[in-house]
Amino acid sequence: MNVSVILVSQNEEVLRLVHDFARGLGCAADTSITSAGRSLRIEVEDNDRSLLELLTHVALSATKVGVDVAEPLCQLTYQHRGVTSQVTLALRLADVRIETTPRPAI
Repeated sequence: MNVSVILVSQNEEVLRLVHDFARGLGCAADTSITSAGRSLRIEVEDNDRSLLELLTHVALSATKVGVDVAEPLCQLTYQHRGVTSQVTLALRLADVRIETTPRPAI
C-alpha cells in the first residue's frame, strides 16, 4: 500500500518540526506551496507505526508552538497496490492529552 500525508499549516514552525521528525523516521519529506498555503508531503512506510508517530508529532508540534491542534490539516492518502483508485482522508486533530502511566512496582 502506498501511503502519504500532506500537512498544511499556516505556521512555519509546525511544518519545520514535523519535517525534521519525518526525516528522522526515515520518511521522504518535501515542502511546497499549494492553493491552501504551505504544505509538507511525507511518504510513509505502511509496514510500521510511522503514521501513528507522525500524526502524534503533528499534535505535539502544534502544542509546542502554541497553535490550536486543529489548525494543521492532515490529508492522508493511500492506495493499495494493483488498484487504480486511491482514498484521501482529511483529518484535523480535536485534542491531545499527555498522560503518564503508573510504573509497575518492582
